[in-house]
Amino acid sequence: MALELTVEQRDLEDSLRGSLAKTAPGDNVWDSLREMGLTEIPFPESYGGAGFTLKDTAVVMSELGRSLGSSPYFPSVVLAGLTLLHAGSETACAQHLPSIADGTSVAALVTGYPFESSDVTAVDDGHDVLVLDGAQEAVIAGASADLLVVIAGGADGPELVVVDAEATGITRTVRESLDLTRELARIEFDGVRAQRAGRGDLSDRLTRAQAMSITALAAEQVGAARACLEMSVAYAIERQQFGRAIGSFQAIKHRLTDMLVAIELAEAAVLDAAGADTRSDSEFIVAAATARVLASRAATYAAEESIQVHGGIGFTWEHPLHHYFRRAKTSELLFGDTRVHAETVGRALVAGA
Repeated sequence: MALELTVEQRDLEDSLRGSLAKTAPGDNVWDSLREMGLTEIPFPESYGGAGFTLKDTAVVMSELGRSLGSSPYFPSVVLAGLTLLHAGSETACAQHLPSIADGTSVAALVTGYPFESSDVTAVDDGHDVLVLDGAQEAVIAGASADLLVVIAGGADGPELVVVDAEATGITRTVRESLDLTRELARIEFDGVRAQRAGRGDLSDRLTRAQAMSITALAAEQVGAARACLEMSVAYAIERQQFGRAIGSFQAIKHRLTDMLVAIELAEAAVLDAAGADTRSDSEFIVAAATARVLASRAATYAAEESIQVHGGIGFTWEHPLHHYFRRAKTSELLFGDTRVHAETVGRALVAGA
């Protein structure tokens, strides 16, 4: 499979990059994404979507990572939307996906990692009504969402429900986060009643939705790493020391080259994973885990090295680099750290040996 974007995807990338060109980390870009129809990308036309692919979604995520613009695109469209699309019943999808696809409703996914592991429990109260109890930490956009797509532990396995975020018995508390551009919240459920929204055995469906989500997150990490590299190259050309640009010094050249190699490798892995959603579950899971490992390492390395290249100004609050470093460190821990995903790849290699 070619590890490159199509002409149409390049056009999408250029269009979105131009739109976000003047965006500073933390600026709200949600309205712009909705106006461009980007919230519709991963959903079928039958649910009000555009019917595009995971690779198209990865293009959007990469550009959002580059700008660090603030929006609920990842939690609503990717996490909650794709999980509902792949694991939800026809009724639940028809009821909720159109508003998620056009951005009129913002959804948040309430679950742990793996997705079928949750600190929220669900008890069947009859007639497909589930009673939710428990609390889940680190829910992205959990405090501001309109809808909560909840994966809960049931008597016979994971259960899926969609519930109004303002429903009686739900308490939402914003948590302090290292990343100032991404909201995290604690969601508590106390006897919350909701209609079952899952479709059949959820385990395999949730595993696939999980692989799509971590692939999209890896794309965002690559975009952020690329932004760090570009800022570093521009500064190395502009900054003069001893009468010459610091980019002419071998030590700086080595730093920039190592950043580029790490980013190119991670980007290739993301493109491979984004195109692997049409392959078997086992292949897709390994490709997604590979992308996450390489993207996490590239994003953290690029942010750290970029601060060093920028010298004194790289450590200041006024420079945007601290936002990229914060995002890199928090994203590395979202939905399984590097060690967890490396073990997934390792098990697959041993099994295939």
